[in-house]
Amino acid sequence: EVNLLWAAHQIHHSSEDYNLLTALRQSLLQRYTSWIFNLPMALFIPPSVFAVHLQFNLLYQFWIHTEVITSLGPLEFILNTPSHHRVHHGRNPYCIDKNYGGTLIIWDRIFGTFEAEDAKVVYGLTHPVNSFEPILLQFRPLAHIWNTFWATPGFCNKLSVLFKGPGWGPGKPRLGLPEEIPVVTGKEVPYNPSVSAYLNCYAVIHFAVIVDLYIDLLATVTVS
Repeated sequence: EVNLLWAAHQIHHSSEDYNLLTALRQSLLQRYTSWIFNLPMALFIPPSVFAVHLQFNLLYQFWIHTEVITSLGPLEFILNTPSHHRVHHGRNPYCIDKNYGGTLIIWDRIFGTFEAEDAKVVYGLTHPVNSFEPILLQFRPLAHIWNTFWATPGFCNKLSVLFKGPGWGPGKPRLGLPEEIPVVTGKEVPYNPSVSAYLNCYAVIHFAVIVDLYIDLLATVTVS
């Protein structure tokens, strides 16, 4: 709900599919903003405890990116589940700014940001980018903020461009107007351009080489 922070996170939400690979679609910039939330814990949580918790938290949030699991029964009341997180990734109006919890959903229930999965969830950004270009996906939101910042009159309004919601504008509430959220029909077709056989082969070979290098690097670090 803060434009600058959303710009660092939005690439994770840019996928119009929802599967385990979506969990790996991460931002280059988010590591430079997450410290804002982690720093207060340094006052009373030992670094070793924080490091272990962080890894378990990341592992937990990996498997919930799936449409295979529909419901976890009573656990739905406590944990962030695939169903709850599907809502978080939706661009349906009822999904916007909902289900922020990473592991526990009880905080959303307490603070009023919980929304149960209802109508078919359409994934992705409210204004799809329609591109797989990684540099564009990473930095396009910052370029938009930059242009909006300079085009918006008034110093306070400029600060609002940075620190209010991405839907904000002069005269609008902090998160923008709900009626300006694009309506979805459930018939949206994800962006899926045709790719040549050459590029498909290149992607497979590139992935295999990277995995092999990663395994070798991990083995070297482990031995050391």
